[in-house]
Amino acid sequence: MQNELLAIDDAALHLSIVRKIASQAGFNTTGANSVGDAARLLRERVFDCITLDLSLGEQSGIDILKLLAEMKCRTPIIVVSGSSGEVCDETLRIGNFLNLNLCPPIPKPINLALLRKAFAQIADETQRQKLATSIGW
Repeated sequence: MQNELLAIDDAALHLSIVRKIASQAGFNTTGANSVGDAARLLRERVFDCITLDLSLGEQSGIDILKLLAEMKCRTPIIVVSGSSGEVCDETLRIGNFLNLNLCPPIPKPINLALLRKAFAQIADETQRQKLATSIGW
């Protein structure tokens, strides 16, 4: 059973890096490079994990967090951002307030070891949940 990742970033290089690391952790990755693309995909499909850049051209990753809150989404969300630590901390506070499942942020340039670890943990938990569901727990 392959896990599904939605990677939201307007930089093709960062999407490529996330896609490669996610693939190694057993994720099939769909990329979105704008708030509009991400919103459409989130309404059409179910994902096991979401990576989110906070700076998406004219719009912000916070717009995605608001949409996810409206959808009552509990999918793990990893903020992968070049924003300052203060901005990432504030994003975590907003995510917690919106009752979202935000993981610790990963700074850009992307710390590959941290991203691998986060994907491995999420993949593990997702597989456990899928197995429990399939056997009726």
